[in-house]
Amino acid sequence: MQKISIVKMPESNTFFTKEMLLKNLPESTWERANRYLDKVDSLSYITGRLLLKKALFKNGISTSLLEEIRYSELGKPSFTTYNFSISHSNWYVALIFGTKFSVGIDIEKKKNIDLKLFNYLFTQTEWSSIIEAKNSLERFYWFWVRKEALLKAAGCALKDLKQLEVFEHHGMYKDKRYYFESFYFDVDFNGIIAMEEKVPIAVEFVDITNLLEESFHF
Repeated sequence: MQKISIVKMPESNTFFTKEMLLKNLPESTWERANRYLDKVDSLSYITGRLLLKKALFKNGISTSLLEEIRYSELGKPSFTTYNFSISHSNWYVALIFGTKFSVGIDIEKKKNIDLKLFNYLFTQTEWSSIIEAKNSLERFYWFWVRKEALLKAAGCALKDLKQLEVFEHHGMYKDKRYYFESFYFDVDFNGIIAMEEKVPIAVEFVDITNLLEESFHF
């Protein structure tokens, strides 16, 4: 069983500050956190790293491993031994941690958008499925979260989106199969996992105040 940990950050700025969150993380994360121009994106990145720190602690792994996150040429983060994936959207942050195989997670809030702006990201077959659906917006997000999760699991780039083949329960990239598993946490959001091995998943909600505890470190 693999757990997905989800935090909903409070939208009020009076609850915590960026500095309060960062003091619980190693300095190596501060520079990357400050690269984000959007405040919510920056806070989401920090919250994701705090979730990762807590996951390390809960699994009996030294939280000093946060200093050893490596990045692929395309920016995919991982540890040498453990895989993880983080996604955030509109004040939610989600983490899956601890797989021995490659994994990708994506959450997206369903918003009204101009679909025409995104047709270049899909194959002709996928785009036809979207525009011919009874609810084109729902169908768009059905494809989009799967493509994003698969992109993360495969470790490829946005330019490769059209090479990612998406089906009901699995996706393909360069003849390699990845399995999809949906998860539910908010009626306004879609959530999906793409993974090299098919395993059951469960969702747990984490209060952000628990991530500010000074106690979970070695």
